[in-house]
Amino acid sequence: MKKLFVTLMVALLVVFAASSVFAAEATDPAKLNYYGLATLGALIGLGAAACGGGAGMGMGMRGMLEGAARNPGVAGRLMTFFIIGLALIESLVIYVLVFVLITFYANPFVK
Repeated sequence: MKKLFVTLMVALLVVFAASSVFAAEATDPAKLNYYGLATLGALIGLGAAACGGGAGMGMGMRGMLEGAARNPGVAGRLMTFFIIGLALIESLVIYVLVFVLITFYANPFVK
């Protein structure tokens, strides 16, 4: 429980620190609002993607191990499909990371 509390406090610190850093270079309230919401959305989105990806990988690992335990002869084929599945799950998390980076660095206020 203490670890969760510390993690949440660090996440909030990152959100508020990033907002104040962006506030130092901009004076327009629309820019401040955009970057603050982008930071918050990125934090929530990337956290959810990592959590979902981790849960999916864990469920896949459980299924692969159960299948290999029931029929050890197909363990090699199961491992191949398992690695492909892990790569696809991880690619979804990487897509979210790319979206977050685009959101941070694409400036909609450029004239």
